[in-house]
Amino acid sequence: MCYEVIPTDKFISDLKFYINKRKYKHIDDDVDIVVEQLEKGVLVGDTINDIKLPNGEDAFKARAKNTDTRVGQSNGYRIIYYVIQNEKTIFLLTVYYKKDDNRIPSKNEIIEIINEFYS
Repeated sequence: MCYEVIPTDKFISDLKFYINKRKYKHIDDDVDIVVEQLEKGVLVGDTINDIKLPNGEDAFKARAKNTDTRVGQSNGYRIIYYVIQNEKTIFLLTVYYKKDDNRIPSKNEIIEIINEFYS
């Protein structure tokens, strides 16, 4: 079961933010590991509850290891993505480093990101 994985503008912007910091040299590679799983249809991570979505649609939060810090997944990146199962489509909504408290999106912000491109 293959899925099409589509990064949103917000996701690309967030990725560039970390790339430009130069401290996160391998973020592309770290995120690609999760994206490869998603393309295979392996929905990694935890479902984000309390977000009202139609049947067959879910939002997930996945962990990605930050190989630049060598501390494992628990202190790595978080990738928020949105799945439309009947269309076999996954939208990458945002990525953030767990320790960047000011960049962690609230559930309302996640809903806003979904509504921006898919309403």
